Amino acid sequence: MMKIILIFITSFLISANLFAQRIKTARLSKIQFSGEFNISETKLKKAAGLIKNQPYLPLKVSAAVKKLENFLSNQGYLFASVDSVQALFTNDSSSVELIIHGGSGERVYFSKIQIQSDSLKNNFYNQYISMAENELYSQKVIEKDVNALLLAAADCGYPFAEINVDDLDIRKKDNKTFADLKIKIHEKSKVFIKDILLKGNIYSKDHIILRELNIYIGEVYSKKKIDKIPQRLNRLEILKDVKQPVILTAKGDSVILLIEVEEGNATTFDGVVGYIPSKNNKANEDGYFTGLVNLSFKNLFGTGRKFEVYWKKPDQFSEEFQLAYTEPWVLGWPVDIGAGLDRTVRDTTYIEWVYQFNTRMRIFNNFALLASLKSKMVLPDSAASRDLGLLRNKVINAEVGIEYDTRDYKINPSSGLYYKTTYTYGFKNNYGPSYIFIEDSSVTEKEQLQTIKIQCNWYYNLWKNQVLAVELNGMQITGGRLQLTDYFWFGGSRSLRGYRENQFWGDIVVWTNLEYRFILGRNSRIFLFNDWGFYNCPDAGRDRQEILPGYGVGVRLETPMGILGVDYGLGKGDGFKEGKIHFGIINRF
Repeated sequence: MMKIILIFITSFLISANLFAQRIKTARLSKIQFSGEFNISETKLKKAAGLIKNQPYLPLKVSAAVKKLENFLSNQGYLFASVDSVQALFTNDSSSVELIIHGGSGERVYFSKIQIQSDSLKNNFYNQYISMAENELYSQKVIEKDVNALLLAAADCGYPFAEINVDDLDIRKKDNKTFADLKIKIHEKSKVFIKDILLKGNIYSKDHIILRELNIYIGEVYSKKKIDKIPQRLNRLEILKDVKQPVILTAKGDSVILLIEVEEGNATTFDGVVGYIPSKNNKANEDGYFTGLVNLSFKNLFGTGRKFEVYWKKPDQFSEEFQLAYTEPWVLGWPVDIGAGLDRTVRDTTYIEWVYQFNTRMRIFNNFALLASLKSKMVLPDSAASRDLGLLRNKVINAEVGIEYDTRDYKINPSSGLYYKTTYTYGFKNNYGPSYIFIEDSSVTEKEQLQTIKIQCNWYYNLWKNQVLAVELNGMQITGGRLQLTDYFWFGGSRSLRGYRENQFWGDIVVWTNLEYRFILGRNSRIFLFNDWGFYNCPDAGRDRQEILPGYGVGVRLETPMGILGVDYGLGKGDGFKEGKIHFGIINRF
């Protein structure tokens, strides 16, 4: 008896091994379709994903059959079916011929589509349906429309709605087959927001975060609003991460929202100090220090107030100093008011003081109105007045503008649009020196200036973790006798890479930044860039114009110190050794 059992086990193992080798080595030599299929074999093979000479795997063939049935269903063949699959092996089991038996049946078209709902009006749902009479029946379209109907119900306060697609009535008319659909929507009870809970905020006060939601306790549940919560809170720039809200059921007609957040650094500090020795160690020349200090309070006392101090000394004769304060939500309204002071020393040519008050009022979720009042005073050096004709002057600028922002994440966006445009009208008073008025008859004491600025950034997610970014900036100033202090300065890391900081200036300035980004993390990316710049600079009574290309590679990496940014750019006529390295740290989180 034992010998018989051993012989049986041995035979079974040998047969299983031979069958496994047969399956492993066999390849498809031919794919045929048997039955009434109203689609060409080429399209059927492509839909199934079956290719000649590929290995024969039963599981893969089963998956191909399901893909084929789905394809036929979405092409309007509601009654399509695959009855069986026949595999014919050659004598040496090296190849196999597949014969797929079945048929597509008649093509079916949508006809009458009837919606029945318990709470909302039936006509309300019609706008969310893409199915239409005389269009091919498609299961994919039905599933898409069902999801759209569920979202529409959830936006009206019915997040637990259910949909049944039944009572499919098949009929013939004019030698065509039609399907009448009846869609039943059970909205159940309307849901209200009973409470909103925050988790993870330690420093920031609850009401500072909650007021940004545009959602209030007691209002009807809206899925569209809730889905936008992470995007809205990320714009505060005080939170490192915001999770998608979780719905906690309180009672049958109410829910509690739980929002989990992670705070960023409330206070940031960047500091760099450098020393430039005298050239060739000359005894009559002293070395000098350069440096940068950036102190930022993004969330003073957890109230969302902002205060920033910025100082930069790029070389021996230039200096920049800025103070800025922002008070958010004045008197409980979505209005931010700010004040600032700027002082610029440009290569000892002139000193510029700017005092400003600005406001930003949010009208809709993504739209805001901007307004500001600025006072600029220019004090040129006596030599600059004589050599360059610079005038002491004071300009009062009144600015208005609009801002539109749909970016999914401000620091490292993968989709969305940002648009900002402002118009400025300025009153300029020239104070001298008096000899310039005598020597140049075109100079007047009072002038009017007009300025327009446009910024448009567009981000598009091409594939997973790959983003196309297009950024466009344009500025123009007109009116009066323009001088060096009225022009726009650009070039460098924040505008045209591959060139020195503020290397160019003009009364018309345009630059565009094209980037192909590979997203490495929430705040990290590596990218290729191509920048283009243009400026028009009145020089010696005539316009000097130039188009400037720039290209290179860059990286943004999140580190314990902050977001490290390094760009390597080549400008017009540059060789590899002449490229510019732009380096910076955003110590925000």
